[in-house]
Formats: sequence, C-alpha cells, structure tokens
Amino acid sequence: MKKILQSLGVAALMTVAGSANAQLPDYGVYPGGLTLTDYPGGTTYDIDAILDSGKPVILDLFAVWCGPCWNYHQAGTLEDVYNNIGAGGTDEVFIIAVDADPSTPENTLDGGGNSIGDWVTGTDYPVCNDDGVASLMNLAYYPTLLLICPDRTVTEVGQASAAGWVSAVNACGSTASNTNDPRIIDNTSVSDITLCGGGTATTDIKVAVQNYSTSAINGTYTIEASLGGSPIATTNATLNLQPYAATEVNVGSVNLALGMNNVLVTITTANDDLTNDDISAPINVVQAVDAGAGDLDIEVKLDNYASEVGVAVASGNPYLTDASAAYSAANGGSYTGLIDFVSIGTWTANGSTQHVYVPGLATGCYHFIMFDDYGDGMLSGSSLKLISDDGTTNTFATNYGSMGTFAFEVTEAGDGGFTGVEEAIAVTSIELFPNPAVDMTNVQLNLSEVSVVTIEMYNALGQIVYTNNLGEVNGFQNVEVATADLEGGMYLMNINVNGNIMTKRVTVAK
Repeated sequence: MKKILQSLGVAALMTVAGSANAQLPDYGVYPGGLTLTDYPGGTTYDIDAILDSGKPVILDLFAVWCGPCWNYHQAGTLEDVYNNIGAGGTDEVFIIAVDADPSTPENTLDGGGNSIGDWVTGTDYPVCNDDGVASLMNLAYYPTLLLICPDRTVTEVGQASAAGWVSAVNACGSTASNTNDPRIIDNTSVSDITLCGGGTATTDIKVAVQNYSTSAINGTYTIEASLGGSPIATTNATLNLQPYAATEVNVGSVNLALGMNNVLVTITTANDDLTNDDISAPINVVQAVDAGAGDLDIEVKLDNYASEVGVAVASGNPYLTDASAAYSAANGGSYTGLIDFVSIGTWTANGSTQHVYVPGLATGCYHFIMFDDYGDGMLSGSSLKLISDDGTTNTFATNYGSMGTFAFEVTEAGDGGFTGVEEAIAVTSIELFPNPAVDMTNVQLNLSEVSVVTIEMYNALGQIVYTNNLGEVNGFQNVEVATADLEGGMYLMNINVNGNIMTKRVTVAK
C-alpha cells in the first residue's frame, strides 16, 4: 500500500511522508532567527546561539496527527542519538522535536484532540510547538528530519538509523573562521535542456554564494564560468551579505552544444580560502524527440494506482521544475503555453489504457508533463507513448517521480484528425466557444460512430459545477452550457467519450 508523500491536488494540503527530499530553505542554508520553547517546561532555545557554539542541531519536524511521524518517534531512534552524541551522551549535537503544523494547539502534544498520542512523556530531548518553523524551513511534508550544521547548511537526513545520524553529524561543516570568505555552495543552473531544431541551447549559469566569514562582507567579486578551460561567461557580483547569508548570482547567458557540458564556476577574486570557490555545473543538452505530424495521442497504460496520475500538455519548453508549483499552475492557474490538462484523480480504472488527444498542432516545440501525487511515477505494467497520426511513436520511461517532463518537436503541422491511429476514439473534432464565456459556452464534437458521452465541468476547487450525460450519440453534437450563474475564473471541461477523457479549459468572464 503506497503512502501519500506530497499532495499535488487542487487543494494543496500538507501531507504525511515516509521519505523523500524536502523543499529546504533557499539554497539549503538555515535563514536564522529561530527560537523554540519546549513544552511544558518553558525553556527557550536560541538555535543561532547553539550553532555558534559549534554544535549541530537536529530538527524533527512533525505533526501530532501524522502516523509515520509517530512511528519514527516511538521507534526511539533519536533517543538513541540523544544518549550517544546528544545531551545524554557526549553532547555533540542538540536535538529538538517540533510540532510544525500551525493548525494544532500546543496542548495536543500531551495527546487529545487530533493527536495520535502523548509526544512528551518519556522523551528526553525537548519537544515543542511552533507555528512559524514550517514557512521558515519551506516545509513540504511530515515528517521532515533536518540537520542544521554550524556552517548553516541544512540537510534532510530523513528517517535515518542512529548510525546514520552519527555519520551525518560527523560530516558537518564548522563555524566560520575567516574574515573574507565568500564560497559557492550550490549550483542553481538547470541540469538538462531539450533542444528543438538545430543550433545551440541558450541558458543562464547560476550559483548560490554564501558569506562563510566571521563578519559581513560588502564588495565586488568576479565569478567566471568556464567550459573546457575557456571562459564562457563572467560577472562582477556585488555581495553585501551578513555572516552565513547566501544569495544567487547569475554569471551570464551561455550557448551550449548537444551533449554533456561540464561547466565549472569559480570565484576568481582573491579571498581567504580558495578551496571553496568553485563548483561543477554540468548541463546535458539533448535533442527533442521528433513527434512527426501534429495530431498526437498521448497513450497512458496505467498501473494499479490510476487515480494518482495527471497530465498537462503545453507549447515551448518546461519552465517549472517543482511538481507542486507546476501542477497548481496548470490545473486552473496560469501555465505558459498550456494546451490541455487531465487532473489527478480523473483516471480511476486501474490498469486501463487512457488517451490524451492533442490535434492540429503547428510545427514547433512542445512538452507534456506527467504528475504523480505519490512521487514514484507509474509502476510495473505501465507504459507511456506519444503517437502521431502519421504513425511516429515515441516511448518514455514511467518511473519519473512526482513529475516527469517530456519534450517533443512537431515537424509537420497537424490537420486535426486521428485517422491513422488505431487506438483513436470516435472523436474527429472538439470545439469550445465562446471562450471566454459570459452567459454560456458551447461544446461541439463530431463523432464517427455511436459513443457514450458525458460532459462535466469543474471549478478551481475540483467541484463539479455542471454535468450532462448524453448517453449514446453519434455525429455532430452541440451542447450548450450555461455559465451566467458561475463565478469568474478558470474552469475545466471534461468530455468523456467511451471512457476516454479529454479536458478543455474555459474562462468565465464577469
């Protein structure tokens, strides 16, 4: 049975997690300013002061209602760490557990309310409730177990063993010791680029720079990107940073050829420690697959978790890499170039084969995104294909995590039909007009054979605001949908033909 890792649904809620990569604070650097008060004792702990003393901090961020959180807490792993290298042992690390859900009151730590149990009794290290830590640490799910090192780098260790925690603590960076030590701590450039047509790929080289100094720095530092030993971009970055603060620096725009481009980014201005002044920024440029003619069928053979999967189709290259942000933007929001969308939860028949038909595309670059609200893509028995009306077929991997992006190029304009695809449903055309709608919109479809048709319209909350079961129909159909009583905004129109669902977006203007 799969556990929910991260909700990608319309109503974005914090959900429980077994293990995954948390959305860490910006650039993986602790932002500072966190004080926590234990319950019920009332002792206040200044996390910055603890880090300044050279001691790492383990944060167990949980919710009192979270089952996996409770299981890890009850296993006693952090108790073992506490009695080994924590205050109960050699006192090398500070451990604190925090109920980070702002909606739960502090007294639920004792049990009661929606709490699973008593989180305090028998726990040697501090336990507290804090309403601000979730936003401070960009918390994405529960439990999230973080290690903050004295150099302010933050790592998600996860539900590790006691030995795993000891190893992570031993690998921590120390407090700053130099007076002028900017260092590159993260490569924030894109790692993969899909190129349509010929030529080269253009992208910005970006890195995160931290002030790893004992005092503030305020000066100009030259940062250079090189490829094969030759400079390809340079910038003079003005860094005005307090100790341990970090910022992103755009080194410049570069043109990259197909293949792996092993870019090296270096601070070339003299400073106290040159050993932390460079970072590798590998960027792989691949050619987009040739989809052939622009009448396309995305054929999805689902696994046994059909309701976890959604798909978006858009023109151009992907521009959002975070699954939650991309899903929210596409599903009723604003996603650049969006053509079609099938919401997570629309497909419910486990093991079935579904189709997303995208007719009449002009030549150019496109992409589709598969979403999975568990975070492991589709499992054994599934498949993912892009089939053109001219017979061109491309197959993609289905173990893509929370989101897989698949770029393709249409090299011949589509004519709006699907006659060359064996699996095509009996729809030769679908039109939705007027769009935007004020008082009404028409759904027009042409059917080449008798088909069972249902039309449903959803608002941005996923609620059905219109439904019409046409039953068995054939030929040209015009369905008038009243919108006068609807609020202004974006809606999704699902047209279900013989179990195959096509989704259109309609805007209601008020």
